[in-house]
Amino acid sequence: MKFSRRCLSILFSLLSAVSVSTIAKADEPSPKYADVLSALQAGKNVKLILDLSRCTTLDGGKPGPATQAGLLISAFRVTAQNGISFANAHQTVDSSGQPVTEYIRHSLSREGKLTVRASKLIVGATQVVNQGEFVCELPDGAKFVSSLP
Repeated sequence: MKFSRRCLSILFSLLSAVSVSTIAKADEPSPKYADVLSALQAGKNVKLILDLSRCTTLDGGKPGPATQAGLLISAFRVTAQNGISFANAHQTVDSSGQPVTEYIRHSLSREGKLTVRASKLIVGATQVVNQGEFVCELPDGAKFVSSLP
């Protein structure tokens, strides 16, 4: 079978277009990520609802603790490397009665997985204590709900 130069040129162009399209799709964020980012950029109220028992530990893939939580995202940062990041810090008393400040950091990857890192600082101490890192699939362990402000 003999192809003309024009035929080969068209075939090569089509193959190149398909390759570029496939590469572009691999770089596109997941629909879940895109929905959350779009809602935040539109100024909507975005709430995160977590069920850590449906998440897994970052280090061993074990189920997280039987803890549910929620927060309203008041500030966020978007980077190519970390996706959408936001945090919460609050003062409370731990199970031993010590006053602590808890820091909870959240990162939603472009692939649509949420990583949650919790740590605490005991009042008067100088070192932060890691309380755990968890990975949550959307919408099983974590879901985002948005509404107009």
